[in-house]
Amino acid sequence: MKKLLVLFVCALGIMGCEQKDSVKLEQDRVYFFYQETCPHCKDAIDFINKTAPNLDLQIHEVNGSGRPLFIECVHKFDLPYNNIGTPLICMGNDYIMGWSDENAEQFQKLIVPFMTSKID
Repeated sequence: MKKLLVLFVCALGIMGCEQKDSVKLEQDRVYFFYQETCPHCKDAIDFINKTAPNLDLQIHEVNGSGRPLFIECVHKFDLPYNNIGTPLICMGNDYIMGWSDENAEQFQKLIVPFMTSKID
């Protein structure tokens, strides 16, 4: 029985490693992580939709299927687990956590490289 338990735990570990490797933030994309009950998230998404309507924004709920990418963003920027807020916006080598007028100004500056138009 003990061997079976050890085998099961090892199998879970291997599957977890494989899943982590398949989850990658792309350097040229903007990721927006939110929580359903977060009023700041709603304010941020309203602002983004108004000021950058053509932005290819990847939107993910942190407690849903977007959790692996959210965790990848947390690891990428070495954010402290006990102090992570939403919204969390990851873009290239920068991130914005939380939302305020100052964050909105920062967003407008950081988003410029991601707003390049693509010619089809």
